[in-house]
Amino acid sequence: MNYRYITRHPLSTIKAKSVQIRRRIFRPQEPETIAREESVPLVVPEIPTQQPLQIDWAAMSAEEQCTFFMENGFLGISDALSARELEAIHRDLDIASVSGLTEKIWSVPSFPSLIENAKVLAALRTIFGDEVRFFKGAYTDTPPGPVPVGKTTRTGYHVDYGGGESEGDFRNSCASWVNVGIYLTELTRENSPLWVVPGSNHDYGIVPCSDLEHMHGQAKIVLAKAGDAVIFHCMTVHAGGHNFSSDMRRAVYFSYRPAWARHVGPVPEWPPQLVDSAPPERKRLLIGLNKGL
Repeated sequence: MNYRYITRHPLSTIKAKSVQIRRRIFRPQEPETIAREESVPLVVPEIPTQQPLQIDWAAMSAEEQCTFFMENGFLGISDALSARELEAIHRDLDIASVSGLTEKIWSVPSFPSLIENAKVLAALRTIFGDEVRFFKGAYTDTPPGPVPVGKTTRTGYHVDYGGGESEGDFRNSCASWVNVGIYLTELTRENSPLWVVPGSNHDYGIVPCSDLEHMHGQAKIVLAKAGDAVIFHCMTVHAGGHNFSSDMRRAVYFSYRPAWARHVGPVPEWPPQLVDSAPPERKRLLIGLNKGL
């Protein structure tokens, strides 16, 4: 797959998958005595050495962004945040003493404006259309640590659809949605690299919350500068690397859906204090979370 420029028809991945399925259907049944392929164990006891994807995200037109996302299930956004914005965010985080994985982030003064980040929102509207809804936001940080012995240096491969929810939390149940990682510190091989399986959003046999380690051989490493963002679809297989650098890792993850893709059950609307104080562009993203098809 050519990751630098997408020149094939967007349906190429689906067609290739159809060919694979037909081959499996019409292939003679293998004898039961043949050893079955074992799942790849979740042990990666070293820092990854493979070359990360080299893509000039900033050079893509809006049409190329949409085509790349549709085919691969993820998209990078260069310099979503300026150096000045990053400086303000880090300062606000230090003052607010926010740490760990938390959704209690709206007391951080510089966070609400991230909801309508211009570069991210432009890409989302190219992908989903003009009517987009913002339904979840979280902050996470990870302190540095040693490389473990005999344990994984990343999370397990997974999709975000239907996972990570407590009982009765329907936010991740939309028919189509994306997570947007906005990286406040640089992603390196040692500091929380992102592993993505390009095109896995077209694999309709993937079961959420199942063992997807067999897809490790198809995964690519995606790195990012501080201030970059990565958009990935809820059915794109991915994994997050752990932090073995000498620096703290900081990131926010914001979740968006097209307005039509209502959650399968009721979800909490944003609190009035967040909505009422929002400028028009942000308010448009915050309202009507329980509306749609």
